[in-house]
Amino acid sequence: MIGLIALRWILGLVVMVCTGLMGRILAGSVRERPRQLAVLQASLARMETSICHGMMFLPEALEELAGVTPGPVRYLFLEAAHLLVQEELPMALAWRRAILAARGYLVFTRDDERVLLMLGNSLGISPRDDQIRHLTAAKSQLARLEAEAREKEQHLARLYHALGWAAGVILILILI
Repeated sequence: MIGLIALRWILGLVVMVCTGLMGRILAGSVRERPRQLAVLQASLARMETSICHGMMFLPEALEELAGVTPGPVRYLFLEAAHLLVQEELPMALAWRRAILAARGYLVFTRDDERVLLMLGNSLGISPRDDQIRHLTAAKSQLARLEAEAREKEQHLARLYHALGWAAGVILILILI
């Protein structure tokens, strides 16, 4: 009988810790999105400079950009460069596939992806001035999305963290 009670308490503790960690993971993704958007904006500014003043092919520019971009955002540029070179896809399709592949490691929303997908339609195929105009527009839209994400971060991170623990308590009460 005492063993059964101890087992219930141990399992309750495991449930509580697991739901608390789930809340912490969700809160972490909410905190990570504004940082990734800021890194992406800086990378696009560097790409703008490269297009404006540099004379290199787009796959090389993307690989160079990935070399100086921190965190998981770098893999977006590496994947696009890989698809351009290895699979010889057009830039718009390679960029689209890279963004879709990035869903596994970036915490972008559909709005973030929409901005990037629109940008991909002009990269590498339009005149230099047009590409710079599209990059500037994408950076300003991403800045707006980053500001919204920072505003949501303050509320949602604490909420997800607390809801994780609260869900654990509720599950324990239901199961006991």
